[in-house]
Amino acid sequence: MKYAVADISSSSLSVIIAEDSGDGIEVTGKEREPLSLLYYMDGDKLSRRGTEKLVSALSQMKSRLKEAGVGRCWLIATAALRHISDFGEVTEAVRAATGLEMNLIDGRAEAYCDYVANMRYSSEGGAVLVDLGGKSMEICALGKGKEGMTCFDFGLLDLYEKFADGKIQPDEDEAKKMGKYASSRFDKAGLPREGEYTDLVLVGQTCGAIYDMYAEFTDEPKSDGVKVMDRKKFGKLFRRLAHGADRSRLILKTAPEKTHVILPAAAVIKKLIKRFDVERVTVSDRGVKEGYLALVLSGDESGSYYDFDGKRSEGAPRGVADDLPEKQTKKRGRPKKASANAAGAAKKRGRPKKASANAAGAAKKRGRPKKASANAAGAPKKRGRPKKQIT
Repeated sequence: MKYAVADISSSSLSVIIAEDSGDGIEVTGKEREPLSLLYYMDGDKLSRRGTEKLVSALSQMKSRLKEAGVGRCWLIATAALRHISDFGEVTEAVRAATGLEMNLIDGRAEAYCDYVANMRYSSEGGAVLVDLGGKSMEICALGKGKEGMTCFDFGLLDLYEKFADGKIQPDEDEAKKMGKYASSRFDKAGLPREGEYTDLVLVGQTCGAIYDMYAEFTDEPKSDGVKVMDRKKFGKLFRRLAHGADRSRLILKTAPEKTHVILPAAAVIKKLIKRFDVERVTVSDRGVKEGYLALVLSGDESGSYYDFDGKRSEGAPRGVADDLPEKQTKKRGRPKKASANAAGAAKKRGRPKKASANAAGAAKKRGRPKKASANAAGAPKKRGRPKKQIT
């Protein structure tokens, strides 16, 4: 059977197709379509137009996967949709139009998927894996399992928006500010420094674009399909990207769709190389999709998939509720106030009745209260003027 995993990231909709070759699952095809949902935000919600763009892209992708003979497809959403407040509404729109269920992946799950996909890069001296995304960054110490993971809630697009001042291409001073900010966040998280790792492994579409630029810049052919960058040569590439006269030409030639995030990525990579004091940087072509597929097929991860043969979705979609204590789903709306009735009786609407002035609790009569009688004996008082006394 052929399998597919589609990922809605901050800058694209990307897909891998894989099948069982007998010796294991092998990726046989990849596809990527630019899709910048972050530019279709309305406050903390995805706009109607953004939802339409997403549904359209997924519908076209689904048709291509069917033509390719895919049997099952998992749809995952990472940082791009992780914090939107209308995730439920967007999920329903996607389900109604395509039949696909979105599985929302949190930061630690995303880091673990990257980890599983890149265990082949583990080394005796120690290797660290870094996934540079648009809205998040995940850093994993390969060989240390889930204990060696650190997740950051900022990414390359955040650096661009924070420091680029609206420019298409940040300048050298802005790149320095980006690197300094990233370093401060790494310090705050207690990220290790030199001596801890000997190899740096990079993951992510932008890192792949950085390598393509590096290969073009150094004019070095790939060796055995492994993408490796030398520390000193990368330093020269960074200087070229930061203030080179032809930097625009170099970027447009190799990664035109990444124009605004190439320099932020290079600035962060430069800081990581210096922090870990590594001489060798490897760029992996495997990431969260490959790791997620390995985990769901092994049963270590669960999620809803679309069955092309049965034309239905199966399995429980993974979502925000999975991260709540004891997996209790949080109800929307304001919580009900505790009843003022200690016995828990139902509270009646309207203004509460005033306490009766009658100590015995007798019903209170309407109208003005009668004046106290001046007759001490309580005899009825006669109307009219009082008679004059005869003297």
